[in-house]
Amino acid sequence: MHYLLLILALVLNALANILIKIGALKMQNLSSLSKGEIAVNLITNHFLIIGVLLFAMNVVFYFLALTKINLSVAYPIMTSGGFLLITIFSVLYLRESLTLLQVMGIILIALGIFFIAYHLK
Repeated sequence: MHYLLLILALVLNALANILIKIGALKMQNLSSLSKGEIAVNLITNHFLIIGVLLFAMNVVFYFLALTKINLSVAYPIMTSGGFLLITIFSVLYLRESLTLLQVMGIILIALGIFFIAYHLK
């Protein structure tokens, strides 16, 4: 059950990052706006607002997972799993590119998650 909470926290964290990136893409011309216009754009940016809310939800589920999972196991799974999800989304939907060296690094991260999680109960 606690690992399910960790996976939920991981997914919420990844979604939050993705939505904040999409929100940032919607606000690329900030330099031409006044401070008031920037503030209005920030508080009306639905992607940004939902992303921040998902970060808050992530913290709740991560906290609950940490009540039974060692931090030395949970944190690497949380960060590297989120990295993998975000990278896949970034390549498939945001059309970001990866170099061969980055792909090799991602493979090593996936192996690291496997080794950390291999002996879990």
